[in-house]
Amino acid sequence: MLTDALFQALFNSSSPRLLLSAHGRDFIIINTNEAFRIASLNEALSATGKSIWDLFNAGNCSCENLLLLENSLMQSVELTQKSELHDFEYQFAAAGQIRNYWKLEIVAIANHDGQPPSVLLTLDLQNEQKNTGIQQHPELLNIVSHIPVGLCILSGQEMRLEIVNERMLSLWDRNYSILGLPLLEFMPEITHQVFPQLLQQVYTSGIPFSSRGAIAQLVVGGRLKTLYVDFSYTPLKNSEGAIDSILVMAEDVTSSVMGLQREQQLTEKLTAINEELSASILELAENESRFRFLLNALPQQVWTADSAGLLDYVNQVVCDDFGFDVPTVIGHGWQKFVHPDDLVQSLEKWKNALETECEYVTEFRLLCHEGNYKWFLARAIPLIENGKLLLWIGTNTNIDLQKNNEQRKDEFISVASHELKTPLTSIKAFNQLIQRKNKEHALDGFIAKSAQNISRLERLIKDLLDVTKINAGKITYELEFFDFKKMLIESIENVQLTAPDHEIILEKAAEISYPGDQYRLEQVIHNFLTNAVKYSPDGQKVIVKSIIEGTDLLVSIQDFGIGIAEKDRMRLFERYYRVGDNAMRFEGLGLGLFISSEILRRHQGNFWIESEPGLGSTFFFRLPVVS
Repeated sequence: MLTDALFQALFNSSSPRLLLSAHGRDFIIINTNEAFRIASLNEALSATGKSIWDLFNAGNCSCENLLLLENSLMQSVELTQKSELHDFEYQFAAAGQIRNYWKLEIVAIANHDGQPPSVLLTLDLQNEQKNTGIQQHPELLNIVSHIPVGLCILSGQEMRLEIVNERMLSLWDRNYSILGLPLLEFMPEITHQVFPQLLQQVYTSGIPFSSRGAIAQLVVGGRLKTLYVDFSYTPLKNSEGAIDSILVMAEDVTSSVMGLQREQQLTEKLTAINEELSASILELAENESRFRFLLNALPQQVWTADSAGLLDYVNQVVCDDFGFDVPTVIGHGWQKFVHPDDLVQSLEKWKNALETECEYVTEFRLLCHEGNYKWFLARAIPLIENGKLLLWIGTNTNIDLQKNNEQRKDEFISVASHELKTPLTSIKAFNQLIQRKNKEHALDGFIAKSAQNISRLERLIKDLLDVTKINAGKITYELEFFDFKKMLIESIENVQLTAPDHEIILEKAAEISYPGDQYRLEQVIHNFLTNAVKYSPDGQKVIVKSIIEGTDLLVSIQDFGIGIAEKDRMRLFERYYRVGDNAMRFEGLGLGLFISSEILRRHQGNFWIESEPGLGSTFFFRLPVVS
């Protein structure tokens, strides 16, 4: 059949074709026609006798397309049937950066002379179906792909997919082959859901629409799955002022709707919002106006700064909040709008971010056009290409409501703590009076247990008061030189008295007179030691070390207890945070480590944890040594 004149006429027609010989999962090129040699700029002349994978490889095909091609070839050979691949992206190596989309037709031909089966592979150019979206606007790809929230642009009445990012494709469980297709063609499962109707309403009326926690039925992993999503539809106008497309932003919030609780739910939601709009910006020329419109459509304050940290762009939300136009805001800079009490700290963090080229995160109050200050969470990331910092892109998210709620809660805790101190003082006095009048010592056991519980209650109240002082900025520090080794030994001895089942071992102790607040640093050591004992109920020892390392004092406290999962390590230093089931197994309010972290920060120190679940944990902190 392969030498048949009719087959030869078909093979040498105008479409690029290859004739392959199947050898297991490999396919050897027997021949290529003139159309294929022309399309490949003669790179196929030397391909005869080589594997097809020398032409189709990761250099000119995606891994996903290569796997799809291999499976289709194998299936056609095994079933001896024709198969087709649509929208196959393939770039001839000799054609430079030109990427084309093809329809691949695969026909298996059985040989009856004991030879391996043959395969006829035909390529049909389909570029006209894919000349939209990101392919037309490559400078938008970097912007869209860096926005950590599902985003796409649907064009025309048919809602054809013009632009889409990885986050949205992941939510839909689709890939880039759907670019250029109408919405209902690649997502038929939403035909009778509310979303197509809402899109048409926004397209017709020009009025944006958004919803939180909406129920969506999507095909994920081959089966229909119920998801909860936050989404928004924003109409986009062309240069003539007519609506021609819709900006869609969506985020899967199923886990938060189904399971998050109280303050943890609020914190994680804020984190998702703050991470939602981190983006990178490139120099735009032809499509700059469209890029600016995209940023103005986002609901957060968005800004950019050059590599030196100078503000060079703000979106319309910033102008609306401040009551000034873009040039005026850029001219004033943030200093005019940041509350004086927050300015020094925010500038120090910004300076550190510029020096280290690391993410910038801070909270500050900004003066809005109504004349009052509101709390915002600022976050900025550097855009670095080829090792060079090009610019910073940042967002400011309004957290004023959360801050006010925290302040009211702290005020309540402060009042409650002070109210608790009065009866506690009386109880402690009566306990001491009973102890003095206990002549027969019959009540010694009860008195001791009562005293232990009074001490525990005193510690809880003290922690609550310290937290409210930290938040209000009223905690004071008395810095003076003291014997750090002596303080460390005394702290170990005090905790050892309350932990008879553990041996607290001081392996190394640096001889140093340290300039700090001895009482506050004793709090840190006490918190770390009591945690080590509490969370190693089956352990028998705790190892303490302090050494001089360069210009720093390094302290470590190691236990052999339950350990801490990686996802919980840094959150341990958050206020009120308790790890999973441990909140029920072990007593406490989750404040000790938060207070300790603030004390170490005020001493210009830092801290970290090394841990393996089931093997124990080591808490480290480092303090700078002043010569």
